[in-house]
Amino acid sequence: MVNEYFKIDFVVSWVDGQDSNWLKKYNKYSDKDILDEKNARFRDYNIFKYWFRAVENYAPWVNHVYLVTDKQIPKWLDIENKKLTVIDHTQIIDQQYLPVFNSNAIELNLYKIPNLTEHFVYFNDDMFLNKRVYPSDFFSKKGLPKDTAGLNAIQPLYDFDYIHTNNIRIINQHFDKREVMKKQFFKFVNPLNAELNVYTILLFFWPKFTRFFDLHYPYSFRKRDMQNVISANIKSYERTMNNRFRSTSDITIWLVRYYSLVQGEFSVRSPKVGKIYDILNKFSDIVKDIKRQNHKMIVINDNSEVDDLQFQKLSENLRQAFQTKLPQKSTFEIREQSCEED
Repeated sequence: MVNEYFKIDFVVSWVDGQDSNWLKKYNKYSDKDILDEKNARFRDYNIFKYWFRAVENYAPWVNHVYLVTDKQIPKWLDIENKKLTVIDHTQIIDQQYLPVFNSNAIELNLYKIPNLTEHFVYFNDDMFLNKRVYPSDFFSKKGLPKDTAGLNAIQPLYDFDYIHTNNIRIINQHFDKREVMKKQFFKFVNPLNAELNVYTILLFFWPKFTRFFDLHYPYSFRKRDMQNVISANIKSYERTMNNRFRSTSDITIWLVRYYSLVQGEFSVRSPKVGKIYDILNKFSDIVKDIKRQNHKMIVINDNSEVDDLQFQKLSENLRQAFQTKLPQKSTFEIREQSCEED
């Protein structure tokens, strides 16, 4: 199927936290890693090849796939595939900031990927397509990113909540909530938004933005939007880039979304397009969704409470679930790979 609108690329970031070379580099600076849950943040469940199988089966129209890594390439990946380009951090991040283990910093540079199309979808490696998707699931015919606008409130509990505050502070500095809600009312209060409308209405008359809903699904972006947001907030960008690990002073790629939301530069999409699962507490639901394809996209979040023994068991069971649904190798995989590795 050819994308009848315009070219759309997929970008996915990946890290293998068990790789010895990567660990050597990480351990050199790990004493500065005070925000991340170390045993979960960089863990690889060995299911990444199914991300590629899902793309090939459920989004054959995609123009190109860019894999962003830190000098890591999965051993099964066919880097000769003309539809794939591996992007090393050195290609998009200035040398002064390297090595960087801060996902927030890495993601703020995605628009610098050479030859990336104007319209692209960004995936974390825990975000999977789960059944057939179409260009219209990610962008409107006019090229607007598909997204869901909903008001939310910051509920301080974790250090990461500071980052929500950093993003929202910038939005409140640059935009008047009353004017935004007047202009974008029918995008923030919309039948497609489902139950999010309740929260939005409850927070509607609050004088400042408190937070937006962050659905953590694959993100639809326009390259120029990301570049413009970074340029308008260069000091916040540089502060984030100087944090080798995630920090309470970071901004995130969500800020690009927020600018699109308040400016109305998006097309409304239902939040029911995807589902987020916790791998420890909702594992059976993950398997059911993969089998029954209840959602077009699923997110499988790791949990820091998963110990090494549970990790091995969950990894094996998750691979079995994906293998049952996506048994055929994709063209992104080396064809000579042994059956044992499959």
